[in-house]
Amino acid sequence: MGERCFEDALIGANLKKFREAFQIKRKELAEIFHISEDGVYRIERGETGLSSSYAYILAKELHCDMNFIYGITPEPALLNTDDVEMQLTPAGIAQRLRVYAQFLEEMNKGEK
Repeated sequence: MGERCFEDALIGANLKKFREAFQIKRKELAEIFHISEDGVYRIERGETGLSSSYAYILAKELHCDMNFIYGITPEPALLNTDDVEMQLTPAGIAQRLRVYAQFLEEMNKGEK
């Protein structure tokens, strides 16, 4: 096994936080990326870098703010509800917002 790159570890950890915050299973993310669950696991652990093509898929398919994944912002951005391609129901959006609020609450507890 090679050495882990700090940036890969940070990006992988943020990818995992995003996936868990929005209740996306590793298997679902693997299907979106067209890779194995183990491949997603290795990315989340920082053992493998997140390629630009996976980052593009993540941003497009999951409406993910890449600034969070890359460590530029401390929390994931809210979903862009103006996106015409996004086919979420009001209930689905409400559920994601509840999860997002809970995620932020847990992050704030950790900072105190």
